[in-house]
Amino acid sequence: MPDPRAPVFVNGRFLAQRQTGVQRAAAELLLALDGLLAEAGTAAPPVTVLAPPDAETDRVPLERIAIRRVGRGSGYPWEQWDLPRAAGGHLLINFGNVAPLLHRRNAILIHDASVFDRPDAYGWRFRAAMRVLLPLLARRAEALFTVSAFSADRLTRHGVAGRRGYTLLPAGTEHIARIRPDADALARHGLEPRRYVLFLGSLHPNKNLAGALETILKVGDPGIRLAVVGATDARVFTPDGRPAAEPGDRALFLGAIDDAAMAALYAGALCLLFPSFYEGFGLPPLEAMALDCPVVASNRASIPEVCEHAAWLFDPNDGSGMAGAIDRLATDPGARTRLIERGRERARQFTWRASAQRLAETLGIVGPPASPSSD
Repeated sequence: MPDPRAPVFVNGRFLAQRQTGVQRAAAELLLALDGLLAEAGTAAPPVTVLAPPDAETDRVPLERIAIRRVGRGSGYPWEQWDLPRAAGGHLLINFGNVAPLLHRRNAILIHDASVFDRPDAYGWRFRAAMRVLLPLLARRAEALFTVSAFSADRLTRHGVAGRRGYTLLPAGTEHIARIRPDADALARHGLEPRRYVLFLGSLHPNKNLAGALETILKVGDPGIRLAVVGATDARVFTPDGRPAAEPGDRALFLGAIDDAAMAALYAGALCLLFPSFYEGFGLPPLEAMALDCPVVASNRASIPEVCEHAAWLFDPNDGSGMAGAIDRLATDPGARTRLIERGRERARQFTWRASAQRLAETLGIVGPPASPSSD
């Protein structure tokens, strides 16, 4: 066990970034770690988030962990120069895939190997930098974490590995329970309960929006629409560069929405359609399951590992199969209810607290939870 008086630092660059899945994971793991430290009291070392000057320091409500702005820069330069100077020789936890290369005591959460497995989805400069930086960081890291067994295997195969392998920190669902759904969200976006299929994602090729648009056109009921959250442009192309099917009025592009509206859209959807080609974890299916939204998803990458039997899984190129699943959910209430029940149980198995506990134990920040006493 490390000296409990020795400080531990957290890379707070994520507090200055737009929130995607990586930033969500960082915030929720930090919040769960904060709760564990509050319970441990003086037995745990002091933990401080080192954040850039442009960080939103009120994004995560913390009780025990302090946040301190350091340095003058931003982005990668801040992370590589200002951050390691502020951390000194102490343990630095990095939740966002990368860490300062010159720092000697990094613990790094690397979410996936997509820059190696799906290089076509990235610009050449970013791809070249990450292919050099990630293996170097991994070899020098004090501890490595990732979000799924799939990601651990792919990262290791590409040489992004250290001496001790990876500890898994799956995502959780507690954040969903904290959100109060926006009761007006459906009406505001012109949606009716159970009359739309939800899709979350950007125009990133991995998300397979083109496949989702082709799928909705094959759904038997023309009144069922695709509600697209995230992407704003209907000019979508398939991975080989062909234009996607023109969805006409079968698809609504809602753009970015807040968490309250997102919770309402999950709860009101006929189902979530998640046809990704590649995910290091894939949080939206678990979020949907936690809000009683059945899931039709891809059978690729980490998605079967996360969803198991709680989702209906298809080849992401099989638009007819996914459309048939949506048709059944629309016409067979019993099948939909059974899928919801399986999803609800699956979602309960994933918690940010359990992953934060594993992180803290691996790094020696806190010990294992006390076992209940028995008389």
